[in-house]
Parts: sequence; C-alpha cells; structure tokens
Amino acid sequence: MAQRILILPLFLVFLLSSTAFAQQTRIPFLIGTYTQGHFHGKGIYLSELDTATGALNPAELAIPCDAPAFLVKGAANNVIYAVGETWSPDQGPVYAFSYDPKTKQLSKLDEVILPGTGPTHLCVHSGKEGDSLIVACYGGGSVISISLEKDGRFGEVASGIPHAGSGPNPNRQKEPHPHGAYVVPGTAQILVPDLGTDRIMMYDLDPATSKLTPSEPPFLATPAGSGPRHLDFDPTDPGRFYVVNELDSTVCLVRKNAEGRWKIGQTVSTLPKELLDDKERLAKLGNSTAEIAVHPSGKFVYASNRGLDGIAVYAVEKQTGQLTLIQSESTRGRAPRHFAISPEGKFLLAENQDSDTIQAFRIDADSGKITPTGEPLSVGSPVCILWME
Repeated sequence: MAQRILILPLFLVFLLSSTAFAQQTRIPFLIGTYTQGHFHGKGIYLSELDTATGALNPAELAIPCDAPAFLVKGAANNVIYAVGETWSPDQGPVYAFSYDPKTKQLSKLDEVILPGTGPTHLCVHSGKEGDSLIVACYGGGSVISISLEKDGRFGEVASGIPHAGSGPNPNRQKEPHPHGAYVVPGTAQILVPDLGTDRIMMYDLDPATSKLTPSEPPFLATPAGSGPRHLDFDPTDPGRFYVVNELDSTVCLVRKNAEGRWKIGQTVSTLPKELLDDKERLAKLGNSTAEIAVHPSGKFVYASNRGLDGIAVYAVEKQTGQLTLIQSESTRGRAPRHFAISPEGKFLLAENQDSDTIQAFRIDADSGKITPTGEPLSVGSPVCILWME
C-alpha cells in the first residue's frame, strides 16, 4: 500500500513536468526585413514561436545589414545566406552569416557583390560533389550560380545567365524579372519563375562546377500575363508543385506527365468568388499575390494576397492535387509579402510588410483553416521568415 502511495506522486510529478516542458517548447526563427527608403527594418531579427500558445517573443536585432529580403539555410556549419535587395545601380550584395544555436546570434562570414540589380531570391543545392548557391536577380533579369566552400564561404561565380523576353503587361513585363530559385527535390534541376516573361525557366546544375545549363525543354510557359513569382513542392508527391502568379492572382498546379516533363494542369484564383464578382471593388484593390506554401501533410496549400491582405487556403485533392479554395483570412495587416508554416505544421506566421507586424495563426489539422493567435509581433518591414529548428 505504501508503494502505491509513493508511485502515484512520482507519476504525477513526471506528468506535470512533461506537460510544463511541452508548454515551454519554442522554435527560434530569423526575420529578414527591408531597410532602405521608407522602410523600417534594420537587418535580420530573431524571435521565437511558443508552440503551445502561438505567442511570439519580442523581436531582437540579430545583425544589422542592408535589405536582407530573403534568407535560406546552407549545408555547412549553421550558415545562413541572404540576398541584399538594395537596388544599387548594376550590382547587388549576397551575404553569408554564421549562426550560433547556443547564443542564437549571427556573425558575418562572407559577402559577394553580384552584377545585376535587385537580387531577390536564392536557394542552395547540396551534393557529394559540392554545394552551390543559385540567385535570382529580379532587376538584372538574370540567374547566377556560385560555388560554396566547405565552411560556407563563397567560391567562384560559376554562371551568369541573362533571361530574354517580355509579357503582355506593359507596366510589369517589358523585360525579364526572375523572382525565385528552387531546387527540384532529389535532383540537380533548378526552376526559376520569371515574372516578366510568363515562364518558369529550367536549368541543369553541375554540382561539381556549380555551372547552370538550360534543361530540355528550357522553360515551362505559364498563362499570358500571369507573372509567375514563387513556387512550392508537394512534400508527399515529388511529381507536382504549385506556382503562385503575382499579376493575375492565380495558382497553377504543375505535374509531371508520363514522359517525365512538367505540365500545367489546374489554374485557380487566390480570390474569393464574391470579390471576383465585384469588378469595381476588385479594380480598386489592385491585388497581387506574393508567397505560396504547401502544408507538410500535403493536404493544404496557402497563398498570400496583397491588396486584399489575406491568406488564401486551399484543400488538396489527394490523387490529382487539384485545389479547392476553402478560406480567405485577413492577415490583420498590410501587404503580406511572405509567410511561413512552422516545421511541425501547426502554425502559420504572416509578415505584413507595410504595417510592420507579424501575425501568428493556428492551423486546424483537419480542415487546414487558420485562426489568429494573440497579438501581432512588431518588427520593421518584415519580408521573410526562416525557421532555425
């Protein structure tokens, strides 16, 4: 009898301590910002998400730098790469930082100045032969590849490929504007959505030299005037991805056909039907899209609208990948240029560039719909989130 009395309290202590630990679980994340002109950021910030409550810690400046508009992790020694979207004449910086997981601080490791205005987006390819960084330069209209040293520093600029062409939108498509760079999972193929030409350019990367050569075929055409901006792959099906089109506020489903070539299937709007039916209000909003992300489960897709200032939520049909819009939720701020889904898939954080806030949302595991949690986090001109778990 005495034994039972002893075991029960120990069990309760263990249970309570485990619960307390779970409630204290926090995921650190870095925040890229715009820093120049009328923008209010000062560099890269650090915050944490409380995965029990959805609360966000106050943002602290981790390192000052110019316009770190997009961030990615490297393969070496906790290295972080960032574009400097400074719009300096005919050149743009790309940074490498070391991240200390114990102190959660950044230190500058390296910097390279690339030809071509406005480096906007980047990705890392890692392989046995070596690592490469691929940068999309929106203003310069080109894609650039750089070899990476084992410690994460920059090696040689291996490729600088100018894009060519235009689109039907006279204000945004007079010339090429690469807006993203992505590695096809499990391959050395690189996809580069070009907003100015209505094409997703395709390149084969040589991991040993970091050089890019056009794939065959060299591009996938999106609908005229659509302006492809960003894309994301379905983590449960390597044969499909989704691209968000900035200029016509749509999302395209892209799948591999029987010959192994990418083909566009369904195209759906990011806007609710009642807004599409209200032509006057739609014209006043001047909506454009920004980011897209597939939920880790592959069951839902999310896209951000600027103008409407919200997140479009889609349910995914498992077999075909087709989308059904199920929610259009305000981000409680202006111009959600970017958003990020937490690694475990329970939260979505939307960065409101023009209202200097980040709003957290809880994701319903069954429906995929999002609900705001707590007060927004204040940080100047946030435009990117990178999870550090």
